[in-house]
This record gives sequence, C-alpha cells and structure tokens, in this order.
Amino acid sequence: MAKKKAEEKINIDSILFKCRDILRAARNSGSFFEKRDMMLTLVFLRFIGEKFEDGVAKLREDLIAQGLDPDDEEIFAAFFDDATFTDGTYNLPIEARWSTIINTPAPQLNVALDTALHSIATSSNQLRGCFVEGTFTTRNLAANDIKKIVDEVNKISHKAFGEEKDLIGRVYEYFLKEFAVNATKEEGEFYTPHDIVQLIATMIEPFDGTLYEIILPSLIQEAGKIKKCALAV
Repeated sequence: MAKKKAEEKINIDSILFKCRDILRAARNSGSFFEKRDMMLTLVFLRFIGEKFEDGVAKLREDLIAQGLDPDDEEIFAAFFDDATFTDGTYNLPIEARWSTIINTPAPQLNVALDTALHSIATSSNQLRGCFVEGTFTTRNLAANDIKKIVDEVNKISHKAFGEEKDLIGRVYEYFLKEFAVNATKEEGEFYTPHDIVQLIATMIEPFDGTLYEIILPSLIQEAGKIKKCALAV
C-alpha cells in the first residue's frame, strides 16, 4: 500500500487530476481559458524557479572548486547579487523565485503570484508582454484553494519527470482535454487526441518504416479522365 502511494506522488497525471478537481470545485475559478492560464503560469513559475535553484547550486559548487567561499559577504555580492548563468537561466528577482512563492502564506498567494509575474516581465525584455496581468488577483481564488494548487504544482519537478521532454506542453494538453468538455463551441476550443496528433506528425515527416498511400479505383479513373482531357487540348 505504501508503494502505491509513493507511485502516486510522482505520477504527473494524478497531480494534474487533483489540480483539475480543485479548480472545478473552487469559486471564481473562471472559464476554461482562465483555469488553463492559471495552471500553465504556475507550472512555468515552478520550472524557472527550479532552474534558477539548480543554477545557484552549480555556481556554489564552481566557486568552492576554485577555493572560494560562496558564503563570504564579498564573494556572495560579487557572484550572487546579479548572477549570470552560461546556460541562459534567468536570474530571478527574490519575489519571483519559487522558494518565495511556496513559502508565502495562503492569504497572500494570489498577490504574490501576480507580483512574481510582473517582476519577471519588467526585468526581462524577452518575457515582457508574455503574461496576462492580474492572472491570479482577478480570479482571487480562496486562500485554501490556491494554496492546495500551489502545493500540488510544487510536486512537478524536472528531477522527477525528466523523461517528459515537454512538460509545459504535457500540462497544456491535459487541461485542454479535461476542460474542453465544458467549453462551448463559441470558445473555439477543439481537442485532438494525442495519438492522432502523433499519427499526423509521423505521416507528414516519417523518419523510418514504410508509408503506404492507398489510391482508390475511382481516383484512378478520375486521373485517367483528366489525362485524356489534357491530351485532347
């Protein structure tokens, strides 16, 4: 029984299922689009936060390897106050770091999340205009609801789900599938199952195997008529 519970903790579908149920039951959770935007934004903050933490840990290791003390005030000020990472990791402001978000009291979470987004957008030219202003404060989910969702998203880690090459896409697809059932046609959301998408992609650009094209007899006859017409002209 304990083994089954451990498996559930690292199962991304079970995590997203819980988030979906929380959002469906929560007041003010909004439309399909708003639920989706909240989830994708949270996962994005989780990913860049973890990436930043990994970058800081690697920087500390490099400094120690060079015989420097990363906890020394002058060393810390020189390397960490305005850290640069060779792999393109963003140097996140304190208010935008996941460690700050996850430790924020539940009643202040909605404001803290929008503050994090605003801080990232204003400090990065590449990300300016990429976020919906007021994503969380506009919906203003109850403190208990937003806290439960953040705690679930906290379980999503590239260390646990490293085999998923596109976690953001995975999350988007999951919520598109689950919430599209309640979306109206006017909302313009149509979900194509993952297996169908994979089949279409493979047919468009196959990398191995043999692709057979079936030509119906009626099509052959039509092609013959067109050829005769062309010759007559």
